[in-house]
Amino acid sequence: MTEFLLTLLQSVIIAAVPVITAFVCSYIHTKNVQAKQNIDSEEAKNLLDDAERAVTTAVISTNQTYVDTLKQSGQFTVENQKEAFQKSFDTAMSIMTQEAKDFIEKAYGSLTDWLTTQIEAKVKVNKSAPADPTT
Repeated sequence: MTEFLLTLLQSVIIAAVPVITAFVCSYIHTKNVQAKQNIDSEEAKNLLDDAERAVTTAVISTNQTYVDTLKQSGQFTVENQKEAFQKSFDTAMSIMTQEAKDFIEKAYGSLTDWLTTQIEAKVKVNKSAPADPTT
């Protein structure tokens, strides 16, 4: 009976994760759009755009230099996923200007939380994108 309940709970969790992820990504996107609309200063808009470009660059770079190789060799594990996230996080932090970091802290409250959700959202978008037929 306990094994059945554990299996049932695991199935519910597995089914709920994509739905929750989609909702969170949608919520973050909506918040970004709202934040951009509420920003009076062109400089502030540029800072947010720069931060988003840093995330995009970091995720693409990590995919290019780390994830794709591991996937091709069939060695992309949960531990590798965590390491890939950390590589993207570190790269985005190093690319992002201090002004952009300060702006995000002020606008969103936590640079770490913002960056984490942005990286996860960008990874999701990249996974959903159709494969490039030229490669």
